[in-house]
Amino acid sequence: MTSPESPARSDRWLRAVGYGFLAEFATVLTIILIVEAHLHLFTRGPSDADYAAFGARAGEVVGIVGGTLYTYLFARLLMRLLTSRFIAHGFVLALTAIAFSIAGSIAGHHGVPAGYVLASVLKLAAGALAGFLAAKRFAPAVDG
Repeated sequence: MTSPESPARSDRWLRAVGYGFLAEFATVLTIILIVEAHLHLFTRGPSDADYAAFGARAGEVVGIVGGTLYTYLFARLLMRLLTSRFIAHGFVLALTAIAFSIAGSIAGHHGVPAGYVLASVLKLAAGALAGFLAAKRFAPAVDG
């Protein structure tokens, strides 16, 4: 027999995967919005080469910075639903975001740019930090 807690525990792991997907989706959406805003609001008729260069640069910067921030933000949201294993859940969320990032890069770029290594390390750190901070919140108070 299984205890009533089993489904809830596995559900939290699935949520970590789902939130990791959402973190990566938010990153990609932000890149698209920035590139499109640049194209339609800030420049008039850039050449294809200029558009591609801006898109690549924006993708690199927003992918690293935005990916890290979204991973942290979605991990913090996830932590509200947990009572244990915070850092592990943060890692699962980050690894999911990394997996989707790399899969998207391979599909779109037919490879993985070097900046993805830094982005991946920062995503892992963001997930772990969110978990660490949540774990501190649940740590028992030590009386002196």
